[in-house]
Amino acid sequence: MTKTSKIVLAILAVLVLGVLGGTVGANVFGGNKGATAASSVSAQGSFIDDIKKRGELRVGVAIAPPMTTQQPDGTLGGPNLIPLEELAKQLGVKLVPVAAEWKNIVAGLQANRYDFAANLDYTVERSLAISFTNPVYEYPGVFVVKANAPFTTSDQVISSGSQIATAQGAAPEATLKGLTGNIMPMDSYSNAISAIQAGRAVAEFTDLPTAESQAQADSSLKIIVPKPEIYSGTAAYGVPAGIDARSMQIVNIAIERAQKSGTLAQAYAKVNYFEVNNLGDLAKK
Repeated sequence: MTKTSKIVLAILAVLVLGVLGGTVGANVFGGNKGATAASSVSAQGSFIDDIKKRGELRVGVAIAPPMTTQQPDGTLGGPNLIPLEELAKQLGVKLVPVAAEWKNIVAGLQANRYDFAANLDYTVERSLAISFTNPVYEYPGVFVVKANAPFTTSDQVISSGSQIATAQGAAPEATLKGLTGNIMPMDSYSNAISAIQAGRAVAEFTDLPTAESQAQADSSLKIIVPKPEIYSGTAAYGVPAGIDARSMQIVNIAIERAQKSGTLAQAYAKVNYFEVNNLGDLAKK
């Protein structure tokens, strides 16, 4: 065999090994990649699938009237649950509200006590632990005071040096902590109002829907809207951090349909919820 022939054979051997190596590599790595892709596809929709298999859509509810309330029969409800009620119907499952408190509603979601946390504001702290759907509604933070209180502005309330009640763990509370140390955390909004009535606090800082509900139920209470805004909330549903994209899309579509169909607007009207610029006699003059 000539030297030239040996060189040609050596080159051919290298090419054959390269082809074989590429084929094996494709089978090994391409096969794994295909399996991974298949696994990823099968995982899409798994959050919704789990709800369908269980036959229940569980939602953690902390009371914040009128958006989340306890009904006369003791069950939990309110306009904020409407998109999830409609989603449950579409999935053919039962909506199951689960009682929660603002101070532990995120922990309950992480512990898988429920699938959704209702009426939950976006915050960085919460987003480090869970995920959020698209917004259901937005609102400002406001003060609730006695009608005969000597305050007409938020600056007067804060600079009074007196205690301001909040619902412990609610998002507006964290903002207020950056403005004053005179905060009285309470375990519920109703107890925050009791603190005002008892003279232990001069005001409550809360979300607009809750403030409206309180002032409508008790004419001795009025609302002060901070100017400029102190807090602006975006209420959504809290969901598990690992929710798959397909399931999130389904939930967001349910929210959008409830908004655009007018279902939510009708529910807000039924509970006498007004926009911030249309408070009328509910506002402190």
